[in-house]
Amino acid sequence: MAEGPSPQDSSKKFRISPLAIVAVLAAVVIGGAAGAFAYRQHSVDKADNAASTASAAVEVVTGQKVANNGAPGNKYDAQFNTESMFPTFSPDRHSYVTRCVPGKIRVQVKANEGSTVKVGPYPPDTGRFVAEARPLPGQDFNIVIDTNGKSQTYQVRCLADDFPSWSYTRLSDPPKGMFFISSALSRRQPVGTWAIVFDQDGMPVWWFSPPTNTLGGQVLPDKTFQIPRGFGDGYGKDPRTGSEIRSLDGKFKRLVTMQGAPTDGHEYTYLPNGNAIMNSYTPRKHVDLSSVGGPKDVGVYDGELQEITPSGKIVWQWSSADHVPLSATPKRWWKKVLANAHPDANGDEFIDYFHLNSAEPWGKYIVISTRHTDKVFGINKKTGEIAWTLGGDQNPKSLKILGDDPHADYPLSGNHDARISDGNLLSIHDNATDLGRPPRAPRYRLDIKAGTATYEGQVDDPQVKESHCCGSARPFGDGWIVSWGNTPLIDGFNSKDKLAFRLRPPIPAYRAVPVPKQVTTADLNKAMDAMENDPPMSKVPVNPIEHLGQK
Repeated sequence: MAEGPSPQDSSKKFRISPLAIVAVLAAVVIGGAAGAFAYRQHSVDKADNAASTASAAVEVVTGQKVANNGAPGNKYDAQFNTESMFPTFSPDRHSYVTRCVPGKIRVQVKANEGSTVKVGPYPPDTGRFVAEARPLPGQDFNIVIDTNGKSQTYQVRCLADDFPSWSYTRLSDPPKGMFFISSALSRRQPVGTWAIVFDQDGMPVWWFSPPTNTLGGQVLPDKTFQIPRGFGDGYGKDPRTGSEIRSLDGKFKRLVTMQGAPTDGHEYTYLPNGNAIMNSYTPRKHVDLSSVGGPKDVGVYDGELQEITPSGKIVWQWSSADHVPLSATPKRWWKKVLANAHPDANGDEFIDYFHLNSAEPWGKYIVISTRHTDKVFGINKKTGEIAWTLGGDQNPKSLKILGDDPHADYPLSGNHDARISDGNLLSIHDNATDLGRPPRAPRYRLDIKAGTATYEGQVDDPQVKESHCCGSARPFGDGWIVSWGNTPLIDGFNSKDKLAFRLRPPIPAYRAVPVPKQVTTADLNKAMDAMENDPPMSKVPVNPIEHLGQK
């Protein structure tokens, strides 16, 4: 397993001397920082474990130093390394990240005869040596390798000083691309929140720490990114809730909100015309739930959708209250949702019977996923009527499942992230909530005219035993990228549905969303340059090159 770099510590013993006292004080400072990080991770783990007895336990990965202690190895004529560089050096890979003690990092180099290596402002040199770069967190520096007259430039960027740890395991050649996730290391305070873009090799390409908590987010085709503001209350109760749109360098551009309804953070679907589909859990009072074992007079949260222009004008809207009966929620869910009422800002309780979590345009339909119905719905956009359904309790509009689906009798439970690709291919993150089987991401070829959904396969991971909620499954390169919801694991699968990599963030990520092809690594790198700390890295060597043995 290759691991994401983490803060360094020290376990050396020192004699009592003035120099030793200085060293001990330095070790205490570093150890204190590491201890604070570990305590924060412990707190997150404890909070997540207590969040729901049905949730998978959260594994917190702390990361370690690179096993060779920074030595560059002997595989190539010229190569370099640091104590925490990620990934491992390859001549074909030109960007890396590393943990940096602010203002200082030792770069170890090996260059055989006929090759030279230039580290930052230092002159080119050969042999085995150490050059001391002086970047601040977030800054980058270049390393130039010249072999037999052919020159190549490599970039090493320092991670933010409080950047979270992660682990990455490569199992086979991964599909190519980048994907966006967000994580909040503290659920009680709006700190420790990160939006991160990883590439297929598990390297952070771009990152930003939002000022508030966030549920998900994504990079958009117009070279901005979207993150839903979160304040820990859920259901859009806080009036500040909305979707922030920022430029890639983190500058705030605008806040997009629902009109006449509380804004929820589950969905923001960007449309080619620049509009967005957003969702709300809209409160409705005085509903009789006695037919499903509930009170005769109580509030419910309906699922509402709005298509909104960048200026905030509503183009189209839809509500489950007008088109979906209470009977669409299976009996097995009612005991749970009735026992989990959510009060509004005034203390009035509301039942979340529907739980809308994704919306995807597809021709004349809007395809939605709702967790508490175990269904995917096809909404006729013109009329608002339900045209077809997949999963849950059968009804006259249910699509017939064809093919070898091993769970055709009840294919979905607690589902998330229903998406259409390749013309008519429906992919779904099936959480399999309370079904006694592991989650999966099945795919179906839809033929609405024939009323069928033909099973075309699925991806799953034997390490993922359950996923109480959340999650996503999206096309990624020539394969798939899956976030397993409450299980803190993101998987890449190749075109043959074989597991290619596992990436473990510090806590579960709501979704893993591929970066649009319109946004390149150069775009993200330019944005990172714009966010670099001041003062800039020194352009002159500070200490002389330290040669290790003969040149």
